[in-house]
Amino acid sequence: MTIPEFSERIQSTSLQNEDGVSLIDVITAIGEEKRTIFGFAIFFTLIGLIVSLSLPNVFTAKTTFLPPQQNQSGAASALASLGGLAGLAGGSLGIKSPDELYVAFLQSDTLQNNLIQQFKLQSLYEKKTLGDTRKVLKANVKTIADKKSGIVSIEVDDSSPILAAQIANAYVEELRKLLDRLAVTDAQQRRVFFEKLIAKTKDALALAELESKKAQETSGVVSLDAQTAAAIKASAELRAQIALREVQIRAMSSYATSQNADVQRLVAELAGLRAELEKLEHGTGQDKGSDKSVGALANLRAFREVKYQEAVLDTLVKQYELARVEEAKEGPLIQQVDVAVPPEKKSKPNRSIIVIMAMFGGLMIGLIVAFMRRRLKMAITDPALAENIRIMFEAWGLRKKNI
Repeated sequence: MTIPEFSERIQSTSLQNEDGVSLIDVITAIGEEKRTIFGFAIFFTLIGLIVSLSLPNVFTAKTTFLPPQQNQSGAASALASLGGLAGLAGGSLGIKSPDELYVAFLQSDTLQNNLIQQFKLQSLYEKKTLGDTRKVLKANVKTIADKKSGIVSIEVDDSSPILAAQIANAYVEELRKLLDRLAVTDAQQRRVFFEKLIAKTKDALALAELESKKAQETSGVVSLDAQTAAAIKASAELRAQIALREVQIRAMSSYATSQNADVQRLVAELAGLRAELEKLEHGTGQDKGSDKSVGALANLRAFREVKYQEAVLDTLVKQYELARVEEAKEGPLIQQVDVAVPPEKKSKPNRSIIVIMAMFGGLMIGLIVAFMRRRLKMAITDPALAENIRIMFEAWGLRKKNI
């Protein structure tokens, strides 16, 4: 078979598609425009090489830490008390997992502002505002929470490997400081809660002691008899226990219903304590009796208020110490698993990938230009194709339509 016969057979086969473009036309177009195609490929390859060489080396330092492990946080307890609605409530509130809470802390403006000030990143990144500096810092830092292991990782990119490692470790330290200021775990929340109550009770006790001193000076009675003092002390202790139960019930009402077993237990204890207090006060006949003067009654009430505040303070201090013990049992809030070290190798840019992508991009553009040039050449001898090209130019406004 001769070459002309072979060429004629190829053109008569299915190599020709519906648009009349055959494989021979494609190969011919590539051969005729090979200089254009390879020229574009070489040009874009050189551009990719120049761009890749101009990009600075970026190093990635990584640190990992283990967040506090606790049974349930306040929000989790609240969701658990909802039963079947927990999933719906959790989704509406945006609460997905405890680890994501610490990722949100890491991305907070307060923490990032401290890092910017510590490492003088605003001048290093050459940004005028603090907000723009935070945007650059967020772009250079990636935080990932592994839901299976519970470990949170921090990856920091920077042109300096030493600075990247320092910033990564500083993230963990700043998170520790933030958690020290915020009450995150249950034990922390109880400790902070009792700290506030103790401070208020101390102020109330100081005021009660001042009023008691004034009442003693007014009535002239310096001390009470032993039986009355003992009854008042017992009454004050009962009142303190009642106040503690009331506080606990109010605190639990934010996440538990009245059907909760712990709430019902506290309500029963509260009723028993109130009954015992009523019995004690009626049995001793406090604040009653015609033989007592107004000054003596005022002294008695002031003394009872002092004993009551002392009993409340004593109870709150015990609860505060228990909360501190539980907080100590939880261990350190943040346990750093891997300390970030300066990386030895750069993580990006991948210069070979940039050059290869630029080369393929140049080839594609070269092929498009080659086929467009071939079509324009064919339009000179093909009136139908020339008409189609004219319509295309008119559609894009490159040539005025004929009127």
